[in-house]
Amino acid sequence: MRAFRPKRQRAGKAVRAMFNLLKSDIYRLVHGKMLWVSLALTALFVVGAAGLVWFATTPQFAQMVAEQAEHDQQNATASDYRQDDTSLPAAETMAEETTEPTPEATTGMAVRFTDGSGANLTPEEVETLNEKELPSRTNAYAQVLVAGGVLATIVSLVTAIFLASDFETGFAKNVFVGRGRRRAAYYLEKLVLCGVLSAVFLLVEMVLTDGAFALAGFEYRASETLGEYWGWVALAWLAVTMYAMATGAMVLLTRSKAVGIVFALVVATGALASIAMTVASTFAPAFPVLDDAVKWLPTSSVALLSSGGVGLLSSTEGAALAGLAVPAQVALVLGAAIAACVALAAAVGPRKDV
Repeated sequence: MRAFRPKRQRAGKAVRAMFNLLKSDIYRLVHGKMLWVSLALTALFVVGAAGLVWFATTPQFAQMVAEQAEHDQQNATASDYRQDDTSLPAAETMAEETTEPTPEATTGMAVRFTDGSGANLTPEEVETLNEKELPSRTNAYAQVLVAGGVLATIVSLVTAIFLASDFETGFAKNVFVGRGRRRAAYYLEKLVLCGVLSAVFLLVEMVLTDGAFALAGFEYRASETLGEYWGWVALAWLAVTMYAMATGAMVLLTRSKAVGIVFALVVATGALASIAMTVASTFAPAFPVLDDAVKWLPTSSVALLSSGGVGLLSSTEGAALAGLAVPAQVALVLGAAIAACVALAAAVGPRKDV
C-alpha cells in the first residue's frame, strides 16, 4: 500500500500545479486587453448580425427586393427581344391574324413573390416574410455564432495568440525549470484553458444575442425544453472547444504563433473541411465510401446543430448511421477529436525542448 503513495503524491502535485497554472492564466487574461477586445469584437458582430436580420423585415428592404426583381425581369425581357429579332416578322404575321388582345398584352408588368418551387405566394404568406419572428433561441445562437464558424474562429485565434506568448516571452521556460515529469500538467492545463475560454465566449455571446434580438423586437416561434436548450448549449460548447483545442495543440507542438493563426483561419472557419468535401464529392462516384466518410467529419457534426435545439434530443435526421441520434453522433465525433488533441499534446509536447 505504501508503494502507491509516492505515485498518488506525484499525481496530486501535478493536479495542483495544473490548477495553479490555470488560475495564473485566467488572471493574465482578465487583467490583459486581448480577452476584452475579442469579446467586444464578437459583440459587435452579434449586434451587426441582429441589425441585418431586423433590416430584412422592414418595408424598405421589401421595396428594394421588389425593385431589384422588377429590374431583373425587365433586363431579361429586353434580352429575349434582342435574341428573337429574327422571329419578329413571324410574330407580326401572327399578331395580324389575332382579333382579340390576350390578357398578357393588356396587363402591365408585375413582380411575383414565389417560394422555392416557383409557386406564387399569397398576400398572407408575403406578409409573414416581414414578421419579426425567429424559430427558436438556440436557432438564433446557431445561425449567428456556430453555423458560420465565427465563435470557433475567434476563440481559436485567442488561444493561438495567448499560448504562443508563453514561448515568445519565456514564461514557459520558467515554468519548466525543475518540473521534470510535471511538464505534462502544463500542456493539459492549456487544453483545459481552451474549454474555459470556449464556455466564457459562448455564454457571453448567447446573452448578447438574446439582448440584441429582444431590442430589435423579435419573438421566438418555438420554446425549447430545458433539456433541449442546455443539451444544445453543451454540444455547441463541445464544437467550439474542439476547434480551440486543435489550435492549442498545434501551437504547443510547433511553438509558433503564425502556424497557430493560420491553422485557426483554415480549420475553424471550415475552409479545410470544404476542400475535403469537394474532393470527396468529386471522387465519390468511383469510391462511394467517401460519402459516408464525410458525414463523420467534425464539420458535418457541427452542421447538425444549425437548426437549434427544438427536437434535437430525439432527432436522427442527417446522422451518419440510420437510427443514430444526432446528439450521440455530435458527442461521439467531437469527443473523439478532443481526446485525440489531448493525447497528442500530452504525449508529444513534454518531450520537446523549450
